[in-house]
Amino acid sequence: MKNYIYRLKDETGRSLYGFTEAEDKKELKRKLRGNKYYFVSAEEYDRKKIFKKRVNLDILLIFTRRLTSLIESGIPILSAIHILWWQSEDKTIQLVVGHMRDKLEQGKTISEALDEFSNIFPDIYRAMFRVAEKAGGLVKILRKLTLYLENQKRVHTKTKMAALYPTIVMTAAILVLICMFVYVVPIFQKVLVRLDVKLPALTLFVLKISAVIRSRYFILGIILLSIVVYFLLKMLRKRPRYSYYLDYYKLKIPYIGNILHSIILSRFIHSLSILLSAGLPIIESFTVAKTTTNNCRMDADIDELKDKLEQGNSLYDSFRGVKLFPVMLVEMIGAGEISGNLTKILESLAIHYDEEVDYNQSKMFTIVEPILILFVGGIVLITLLAIYLPVFSIWQGLIAV
Repeated sequence: MKNYIYRLKDETGRSLYGFTEAEDKKELKRKLRGNKYYFVSAEEYDRKKIFKKRVNLDILLIFTRRLTSLIESGIPILSAIHILWWQSEDKTIQLVVGHMRDKLEQGKTISEALDEFSNIFPDIYRAMFRVAEKAGGLVKILRKLTLYLENQKRVHTKTKMAALYPTIVMTAAILVLICMFVYVVPIFQKVLVRLDVKLPALTLFVLKISAVIRSRYFILGIILLSIVVYFLLKMLRKRPRYSYYLDYYKLKIPYIGNILHSIILSRFIHSLSILLSAGLPIIESFTVAKTTTNNCRMDADIDELKDKLEQGNSLYDSFRGVKLFPVMLVEMIGAGEISGNLTKILESLAIHYDEEVDYNQSKMFTIVEPILILFVGGIVLITLLAIYLPVFSIWQGLIAV
């Protein structure tokens, strides 16, 4: 059997994409004949490439919102999936939803259909659907997933916006400096050569930098260095030991480490809260919530915590023995465990760490902004001094005469 991506059109002329198996194109046409869509084309495609594709968080959130609305309206899951296939604007998610519809028609469960697309649907997403199939309450689960994805999008957007300003300032600074060293300094260099004066050490240093930047090998060297660093980090990431230390030192970076730590805790606590409130067993909840941290150092501590729970320790004692979890978090979890309001406590903690992310980002801005301005201004000032120092020397000599 071969794998095909096919393209159909409905009566309005809208293109629809699907993915299915067939012996050849003739059989595929026979398979698709009889529906209300018009066959346009089909091409053979590698199944693994489709299953490895990713969609961004916005598309996944739109899909979840629409599915929630349809199920809340009382539409059966198979019909809802078919409607979503027809409504989807993104080609990748349309292929995925079309394949899910085929699996449901074959008698598979929704979680089994989702499991084939682990790159698109995160572990927590698929775990929640498994819970819904066992315990019921799909609408409730979908609402929780929607809120979870909305929160992830909010944190992601805030983080991007936080990084935007320093990135713009640094980019502008680098462009200004490159323009000075490539265009301005060479013009003054020609003037200084004609004056035939002894150049100060600072001027010689700036002229040397200008010559290096204008060299044809400079850009090539930067590109090669970037490629080497990229593949080196990628290679190290595949080795657990080095990946652990990379993530460990990331959390040690002043200010940025605190922000990353708060974001990781927020993701983890949000995930743990939604999984426990859905009824997933505590050990499995920790296993799934761990996949949201994206930090090997944090993962090691969560594994240690899980081991202690499996040995029969209380949640409070397990958390207390792990270094990366703050004292306030540990004490509040202990209070929630005693009172039986653990999920509510976790929700409060997640909100707290969201607010802490905002606070740490604002705090970093108040420090980074003046540093960037001073840094850029300092380099421009040094460059101008290096250019004008010989001119000042000549001027002083003329005055002395």
